[in-house]
Amino acid sequence: MNATALETAQAAATQSGHHWRTRVLPWEIVSARVLDAVLATAVFVVGMAVYCATLAPGLTYVSLDGNELATVPHQLGLAHSPGYPFYTWIGKLFTYLPVGDVAYRMNLMSAVGAAGTAALLYGIIVLLTRSRAAAVFAALLFSFSSALWSQAVITEVYAPNVFMMALTLFLFLSWGERLRHHEPTAVRDRRATILFGAACLSFGLSLGTHISNLALVPGLVIYVFLASGGTSVSAKTFLLGGGLFLLGACQFLWLPLRAGTLNDELMIRHAPDNWRSVFDYMFNVFDVSWFGFPLSALPERIHVYAELVGDNFGLWGVGFAMIGIWDMLYRRKKAFYLLGLTYLVEVVYFTQYNVPDIDVFFIPAHLAFVVFIAFGVRWVIDAAARLGRRSGRWTVPVRGCLAVCLVFPVAFQLHANWTRNDHSSDTTIEDFYTHAFQALPQNSVLVGHSGVPGFDIFYYHLARGWRPDVLVPQEEQPDSLRAEDMAGRPIYTTAPDVIDTGPRPEGTGSGPDALWYVPVLAAPSVHVSWLGGHPLILYQAQAEPPLLVVRTATPQYQVGEVMDRVEFVGFDLDRTEVAAGGTLHVRLYWRPLEAPVLNYYRVSTVLGDDLYRETHTLGFDLLRRYQREDRFRPGDVIVEDYDLVVMSSLPAGEHMLRLGTCDFGSFGSRTEEWLDLTEIRVVD
Repeated sequence: MNATALETAQAAATQSGHHWRTRVLPWEIVSARVLDAVLATAVFVVGMAVYCATLAPGLTYVSLDGNELATVPHQLGLAHSPGYPFYTWIGKLFTYLPVGDVAYRMNLMSAVGAAGTAALLYGIIVLLTRSRAAAVFAALLFSFSSALWSQAVITEVYAPNVFMMALTLFLFLSWGERLRHHEPTAVRDRRATILFGAACLSFGLSLGTHISNLALVPGLVIYVFLASGGTSVSAKTFLLGGGLFLLGACQFLWLPLRAGTLNDELMIRHAPDNWRSVFDYMFNVFDVSWFGFPLSALPERIHVYAELVGDNFGLWGVGFAMIGIWDMLYRRKKAFYLLGLTYLVEVVYFTQYNVPDIDVFFIPAHLAFVVFIAFGVRWVIDAAARLGRRSGRWTVPVRGCLAVCLVFPVAFQLHANWTRNDHSSDTTIEDFYTHAFQALPQNSVLVGHSGVPGFDIFYYHLARGWRPDVLVPQEEQPDSLRAEDMAGRPIYTTAPDVIDTGPRPEGTGSGPDALWYVPVLAAPSVHVSWLGGHPLILYQAQAEPPLLVVRTATPQYQVGEVMDRVEFVGFDLDRTEVAAGGTLHVRLYWRPLEAPVLNYYRVSTVLGDDLYRETHTLGFDLLRRYQREDRFRPGDVIVEDYDLVVMSSLPAGEHMLRLGTCDFGSFGSRTEEWLDLTEIRVVD
């Protein structure tokens, strides 16, 4: 007989006002199992529906590593430290799904991981609280929290990782609950052994989605010791569990096997090609982010964490968690030691971790925090029910009102976090490289960034098989930019600085002024800030200077607007009607009113959603060289001439083409100025 179903049925009978029965009928147990399965499935389906509606359709720049993680599983290569073997293998399976492209399938893997975590969270909470209302509420609350949702719609390790962590916790807690149930010893031992072995294997495999899952060790050791105390758990069970854990951990043998596929300079220097370097690679010992803050910064780091908790669950969530911690410690000490210690280790470690995307590293801690919230919710529901019983017949209405009230926090989470996590329109990378690869001449060279940042190009060459005639030098090694490979080939780049610091083909000279980088194509990208973001610009490298400045200009659309000490003279457009996913040929005319010419003056164009902006430095970084070579004189007009990509996700209709400027140079302005240019009709 299933212990969980038995206790759930007994708890349901007690909570409904009936006397405790010493015997639960079989159909009641089956009914409890079916109901829990239905509710867990419903939680999964709701989460998947929301995630799929906001899922990124392809590559994005939302994650620092996402484009690499979308490509490496397809190639069965080795990702950056700690390598993520299990993530790579599961990702490879997802690349076979017959939907979308490889990047979409990897995004879908994150959605499945996050929705599956919510379903497992429901099971964990029902197992510990016997409250389905609290379990459904907490599972959906976690599903729509800002941190988890942000990782559920892009390619990253964090959603699949928290799934593996939730699975490990669920299996260990199920094993502990089975030991509490008084069944015949032989049956108990057999089923408990299977659960314990599965839990240990899950734990070992979870290290391949993120090595930080070792934070479970202190809590698991204490929980296993307390749960097995006074029971007939055999030494064979522990030996089996230890062996299965090691079997899961053996996945890191993948590191030396695939070390030759690395193309990031830092990773190659620490390539896992011997036992010591495998250990270093697994634990990322060469990462300077560890313990990145002095002790004096501890109050500030705690404040940062508190803000993240508030952003994900609100003050009311913190209040429920405080109640839940007390209640869980009182009622379920063993489980509290497991979850409480795991939570404490995660928070203590990552509050001193110095990375820009620190919020995602707390997702495992949020998982434990939501269990505390569920205990608090269960306590409030029970307290209200007790008050209702004292007043006579008000028990059911009070419970009903509380259940309805729990809908509002979940609905608020859903509404508040939808816009910030909706990446369903983020087609910028796909749109840009579709046109970029089409524009490249036969047998040309495309130079981008090396290592992890270069996978926006590598993906289309490796996973999509686009333009095999085009040489992408950094695919094999980050330092493989050789002059002999580029000789006689047309050279294009998205990263001029890479060529500037590398070798040159014969006849182009050497040094920073050897080649001119002429903008050919530009596309909008997710706008982070004027200082941040990721520009999508394709340049053609050529020996002759472009026509960047002219003495006079008569643009098609004359404007004459002064924008932050630079006069916007006007602009040319090849058309005012364009298909979504097409391009507009743009020519912008600028006349600086003061010397020197701004070297840090940002220009941005927006067509449609303001979240996506095409941003570049005035003159596309060519002005400095023009000034050095006395090619620019006061009164000259700067001409920016390029193709602007129109996002394929842009809906049909009229859209205003807008122009923005901002100066970060000697003029000292930090104010954005915007100007409406003209209506553009977008057609399907």
